Amino acid sequence: MAHGHRRTRRALIALATIGALLAVAIFVGNTAGRHYAENKAAQAILQRSGLVSSVTINDELFVLSVLRQHFDDVDVDFPAMPISAGSQSLTPKVSVNLTDVVAEDNFSRLVAGKATANASLTWSQVSTLAGYAVTPDGAGIVVALTYNLYGIKVAGTVTATPTIRSGQLVLTNTTLHVAGVDVPDAITSYLLAEVTAPVDLGLPKPFVATSLTVTPDALKITAQGINVDVTALG
Repeated sequence: MAHGHRRTRRALIALATIGALLAVAIFVGNTAGRHYAENKAAQAILQRSGLVSSVTINDELFVLSVLRQHFDDVDVDFPAMPISAGSQSLTPKVSVNLTDVVAEDNFSRLVAGKATANASLTWSQVSTLAGYAVTPDGAGIVVALTYNLYGIKVAGTVTATPTIRSGQLVLTNTTLHVAGVDVPDAITSYLLAEVTAPVDLGLPKPFVATSLTVTPDALKITAQGINVDVTALG
């Protein structure tokens, strides 16, 4: 009877030891493997698109994600993502959250089922992109312009609410103020035509802008894309 208890005790100790070793193996795999995969993905993005990035894999059990060849949640931060509108170009910092991610060819290609990007443009960058001075005004903006009316240069300001429509930046609720000059409605419409023209944000395909937020420091733009090859952006 005593021999049976000793055998049972040894079996339990062996199982506990194996369990502890497996836990350590999973922990080490989660930590070391995660860092390796993140670095490989960042290198692949740099090599294929020329963009510097940092990659963070958020899956709790990285080992299982590797076995499935699928990652549920990945963050990629780009310190400088090129966007352009007309002849103007900028490189704002952009953070991208990826879901339903497939890593192919030893992490040389990352394809996300869905990607949500958040870009923060300073008002100096917004002014460069728009081609005129833009400053925040609560939930809206103020655009400073100079007009040549009947041979006289006058300063004007336009207050407006920026929004996203069909993936483009447009101004709504526009009002023109020209100090000391009574501007007829017909001329007002003409003068506002350039300012109210939709602005293509020049986001890399297949991203499409979906919303924006005006803050005192920046214009924050959210964009989304489906089936995004993150290693082919730029």
